[in-house]
Amino acid sequence: MALLVGLLLTFLLEWAFGEEFVTRQQARAYAPFAGSVYGEGRRDDIRVLLIDDKALASAKQQWPARYGYSARLLRALAEYRPKAVFVDIYYGAQRDDDSLPALLRQVCALREQGTQVFLAASRNREDEYVLRPELEALAGKCFEKVAVKYSPDELDRLAWNYTLALPGAHHSEHGEHGMKSAALALYETGGATAPVEHHPMALTWGSRPAAHGVGWAISPGSDESYCRQPHNLPVELLPPGARNTFFKDGNKPLCVFHETIHAGTLSSTTPEQDAVLRQQIEGKIVLIGTALSDFSDVVLSPLHGRIPGVYLHAMALDNLMVFGEDYARAVHLSLDWHNLKLPLFLAVSMLLVTLPLQRFKHAVERRLEPDGQRVHFWLGVLYLLWGPARIILSLLVGCLLLLIGQYWLDLGFLSIINVVVLTLLAEWFEVNEKLGKYFWPKLLEEGEKHVSH
Repeated sequence: MALLVGLLLTFLLEWAFGEEFVTRQQARAYAPFAGSVYGEGRRDDIRVLLIDDKALASAKQQWPARYGYSARLLRALAEYRPKAVFVDIYYGAQRDDDSLPALLRQVCALREQGTQVFLAASRNREDEYVLRPELEALAGKCFEKVAVKYSPDELDRLAWNYTLALPGAHHSEHGEHGMKSAALALYETGGATAPVEHHPMALTWGSRPAAHGVGWAISPGSDESYCRQPHNLPVELLPPGARNTFFKDGNKPLCVFHETIHAGTLSSTTPEQDAVLRQQIEGKIVLIGTALSDFSDVVLSPLHGRIPGVYLHAMALDNLMVFGEDYARAVHLSLDWHNLKLPLFLAVSMLLVTLPLQRFKHAVERRLEPDGQRVHFWLGVLYLLWGPARIILSLLVGCLLLLIGQYWLDLGFLSIINVVVLTLLAEWFEVNEKLGKYFWPKLLEEGEKHVSH
C-alpha cells in the first residue's frame, strides 16, 4: 500500500508542479556529496590553458587579440607535445589581420607533429558551423571543427547538463546527430566512443579543487581568492548560511576542479619552469579558453560558481573519460515504455525511503505505548529527537539513492534528485500511512463479510 500510494503521489506531484518543484535547491545541496564520490576523476589527463588579462597585457594585446598571438601561444604549447588541443575561441569574424597566415601555419604544424587540433565553431542562422574562409579551407585537414553552443538550465541558469552533439543544416556532413561537441570529439581521440542519444549527458561536477586554478582575486588589488577549499563533507552538505557560521569563507564557491596553466607562463621560462610545464602538458589533452574581465564566456557551476566556459568542456570530457558509454542521462519522469529506468528507480527509492523510516518510527511508538512497564529512557529521548533524526536519515537515504541512480542506472543528477525529493515528500507528509490507516480497515471489513457469506 505504501509503495503504490507513494508512486501515485510522486507522479501526481510531477504532473502538477513539474520537475522544478524544489528539485534545483535540493540538487545543489546534494552536489557536494556527488562531487566527493566522484573523486579525482581523470583530471590528470586534462589541462586548461587560460588566457587572462595579465597574459594579454604582457603580450601588449587587447581582446580580441591578433591571430599572431594565438599562433605564438600554439607554437609555445607545441614544444611540450600535448596529445590534443582544443581552442575555445571562435575564429569567425571577417576582421583585417595580416597575422592570420601565421595561425594557419601553426595549426597545421601541430597536426603534423601528431597533436590533434580542434577549433570551436558556432552555429549561424542557417544552422551551419562555419569559420572564416581561410580556416574553413583547412577544416578536416589540419583541424576538426567542434560545437561549443551551450544553453544553461532554464530555471536556475546552472550547468547541469551537456549536449554531446548539436544539430546542423547538413547532418550527413557532421554525422547522424550533427556536429560533435568539444568534449565528445576530445574523448574520441583516445579511440573510444560514446553513443549520442536524445537525452543530454548529465554532468557530475568534481568537488576536489586542483592545485592551480583560475586565480581570480575577490576584488581588485586584493590577495584574497574568490574561491575556497572544501571543508569536511557534513559541513559541505549544510546550507551556505549555516556553513558560514562555522567557516568565514562558507559562502564562497569551491575552486575549480581541473589543473590550470596561465598563458603568461609560456612566454618565458627558466629550465626549472620548462621541466614543470613539460610534465604538466606532454601527452595531455589541453583546452584553451579565456578568463577576461571584459569578456563574458562564463558558465555557472553548482559547486564552483561563475567560472570560464572552458571548464564546462573540461568537466564534460572528464565525465566521459570516467563513465564512457555509461554516462548519466538527463531523463524526465514519465511512463515511457522505451525508458523505464526512472520509474524503476522511483519504485526502488520508495522502498528504501518508506519502509526503513516507517518501521523505525513504529518500533519506537510501540515501545512507548502504556503497557504497565517502564518506558525506556533512551527510547524516550530518541522519540523526542525524532524530527532531527528524520532529517539525518532522509539525507543519508538520499545519498544512497544518488549512488544507485548514477552508478547503477546511469541516471542524471537532476532526474535522481527529482525522484528523491518527491519520494521524501510522500514520506514526510505521511500520506502513505494516513491513507493506509483509512483503507486497510475497510479492506479487512469487506474481506470478513465475504468470508461470512
